Formats: sequence, C-alpha cells, structure tokens
Amino acid sequence: MEDEEAYMERHALSFGGVARVYDDARPDYPDELFEYIAGKLPGPKVLEIGAGTGKATAGLLDQGLTVTAIEPDPRMAAILASRTGEQVEIATFESFAAAGPYDGLISAQAWHWTDRETRMDRAAALLRPGGFLGLVWNCGPLRQEEIVAAIRAIYDDFGLSDLDRPGEPIVRAEAEAIQDPRTWPGDELAAHPGFEYLGSVLFPWQEDLSAAEFGAYLRSTSYFQTLAPETGDSLIETITTTIHRDFDDLVTVEWTTQCYEAVRLG
Repeated sequence: MEDEEAYMERHALSFGGVARVYDDARPDYPDELFEYIAGKLPGPKVLEIGAGTGKATAGLLDQGLTVTAIEPDPRMAAILASRTGEQVEIATFESFAAAGPYDGLISAQAWHWTDRETRMDRAAALLRPGGFLGLVWNCGPLRQEEIVAAIRAIYDDFGLSDLDRPGEPIVRAEAEAIQDPRTWPGDELAAHPGFEYLGSVLFPWQEDLSAAEFGAYLRSTSYFQTLAPETGDSLIETITTTIHRDFDDLVTVEWTTQCYEAVRLG
C-alpha cells in the first residue's frame, strides 16, 4: 500500500501536467480576501507557499505587497511568471533557501501538501514576531441535491470508493483526504507554541458553471490526475453529459473562501 509520503508527492505534483487547465478551471479568490490579509500584515514582505499558477499571487501583488512565490512544479510556475511578471522560486517549502524574516506567510490551496512534521516549526522560523500566517482554501458545497445524487450514482457505477470521489461534496476534498476536516488546520495552528491562533474568516460567493466548466474543474484536481487516464476521461464525460442533458447544463457552486489565521508570538 502506498505510504503517506509517496501519496503526498504523487498528488502534490500531479497538477503540472494540466497546468493550463488548472489555471483556467480553478476558482479565483475574492478581492476582499487580499484586502483583509494586507490589513493584518505588519509589513509588506510576504512568502507564498505553493503558489501554483499565481491566482493568489496576483491578488497579493495588487495590494502593493512584495511577494516571494515558491512553487515546486516549473510548469505551474511558468504560468505564474507570465501572469505577474514576477520571478518564481522553483522549490518546495521544505527545500526553499529562505531569506527571511517575513511579515507574512500565505498558502492558498497548498498547505496540506507540505510536510506535517516540520511545517509549523518552519513557518515560525520564517516569520518575524507579529508576522501573519494565513492558510486559505476555497470550499464549495453543491447545494443542488439532485446533481449531487446523480454524481454519486456515477461514481458508484465506476466502482469508486468514498475516498476516491473527487470534489464530492466539498471541493476542498484534497485537504480533507489528508487531514481531519472537522478540526484541521485550526488544531495544528492552536497547538504550536510559536503562534496565537486567531480562528478563521469566511468570504462567501457564488459561481455558475456549465457542464464543460465543471468537468474542467474536476480534471484539474489531483484525484482525477492520478486516476488511470481512460477512467478519468470516461468519468468526466459521463458526469458532464449527465449535467448537460438532465440539469440544463448548469451547476451552481456556493463557494466560501476561508482563511485560517495565526500570529507569530515573540
């Protein structure tokens, strides 16, 4: 059976093969998130962990912040550099040769891919006293019960277990497959002696997706990328055909962008 380290590496690095699909299909973040983060920082120097294609990077830069973006996959980083004109450090959080201290450490959709044994100590070492740690995810329940039931039935037809049901019903499924969603990451932030955990702040918003757009989103997730190609392709085709035919080609996702926050003590 695959151990946790191998699982993490395989899934974390699965996005580069669909970097453009990822950039096109993944949801953005509301401007209010970045305004909020900028207001919490004691200064402009920010380290972004797992920056991907730069969806959050661009929002941070728009606030006038100085962002050092690190991303382990060069294919993702190339899109980030094209979008922002900024240089990207090709590195994991664990291997990055830091030039801290930083005023803020931000990770959007990526903290769950870092090493759980070392990440909090490393964050504490990189942040100045009073520095802000912000961990961000987009969560997106599908409120259309008929669509959820139809998708579940399709997964069952394909013989997929509950663990292998990508994006169902919460789109933050990648993090939830690794950590306990009932308590994480708040428990991790609260337990570290170098931080004061402040809780989380929510930014709700809504997005209407066509069947094709929803299928592209699913294709961008690590679970579909690590399925056998013929299985993933057939599964997406079945889901999108069903949504187009039976649900007027419309999926409504009620996103909540959630930022867990802590302040470096000292």
